[in-house]
Amino acid sequence: MKAKFVKEKTISFLLASPAVILLLAFLSILLFIGVKGLPAVNWKMLTSSVQNGGIFEAIVGTLYLLTGTLLIATPLGVATALYLVEYAPKGRMNRIITQAMNNLAGVPSIVFGLFGYAFFCRFLGLGISLLSGWLTLACMVLPIIVRGSQEALRMVPKSFRAAAEALGAPKWRVIKDVVLPTATPGLATSIILGISRVAGETAAILFTCSVFLMKGLPSTPFQPVMVLTYQLYTLLVASPSASFNRAFAIALVLLGVVVILNILAYLMRVHYRKKWKW
Repeated sequence: MKAKFVKEKTISFLLASPAVILLLAFLSILLFIGVKGLPAVNWKMLTSSVQNGGIFEAIVGTLYLLTGTLLIATPLGVATALYLVEYAPKGRMNRIITQAMNNLAGVPSIVFGLFGYAFFCRFLGLGISLLSGWLTLACMVLPIIVRGSQEALRMVPKSFRAAAEALGAPKWRVIKDVVLPTATPGLATSIILGISRVAGETAAILFTCSVFLMKGLPSTPFQPVMVLTYQLYTLLVASPSASFNRAFAIALVLLGVVVILNILAYLMRVHYRKKWKW
């Protein structure tokens, strides 16, 4: 009996250890960046233009980039997931599309950046612009949203669909009034996590939309934009010793954006789960 107890405790400890290590790693990164960057973060830095030593345009530019990516990738991703789960025959073509999405999710971000530059910037003639960045990041985040949305849609009980169909509701009405509302927590989570994933990308925007310095914010989607990640990259490459504290300050702000997006995903999931209990 004692040997069984010791074995159970050992297995429990071994399984819990990776989780504790991951938590400690995250807290260590947060603490290190906070200690290095917090002294350089102040209200003037957050609200002043880049020309005056601030990062206001870079913060707003990052939000511009994420919002546009969200508006492009969300309908495409959810629509693709709906087709694969609700309409596509469960056969070879479905498996091919799903595997293509899985492969696309594994493509390095630098390859997406090269593709975006060659196709959107040069072939389509969009140039280094906010629109090129939106389209490139949308391609990058699309497989994440599709896979997450597929899982959310599959978690809707078949009895819900069957009950709606038994009442004579057409397929589109079942999806609109039953499937999508029930799957909303999972859909919202996959979308926000996908966007938070690309919030820290540098390689994908390096060739497509970002510049280090420009006057003001872009007034049209055909202008370039200043982004936090590109500011950080340029500072470390141009003069790493002179810009060390400023780089950590930008990293801290960027980390804050990502953490806020993840918290938002959690709160939305909790909210919709309470609203749609089943």
